Amino acid sequence: MTFLEVFMLVASGATIFAFIVGVFSVYNGRMTRREISRQIRETTEKLAELIITEGDKTRELIRETRNLIVAEGDKTRELIKVLKG
Repeated sequence: MTFLEVFMLVASGATIFAFIVGVFSVYNGRMTRREISRQIRETTEKLAELIITEGDKTRELIRETRNLIVAEGDKTRELIKVLKG
């Protein structure tokens, strides 16, 4: 085997290897993009549900706080009336 034959054998092996690596890297890139898109979609859906749930809880807490403020205001007015005599 001459140097040129060995060189051609190595070069063709490297070309085949590069082709295989290239094909699988394209496939891996597409699968990665799909997986990232799926993760983003799931996160967005869960976040939307969480915002709705927490919004409802916040509104309920505001309602309860408002009722407590009104009740305490009424008690304070009654106490002032009693103290004034």
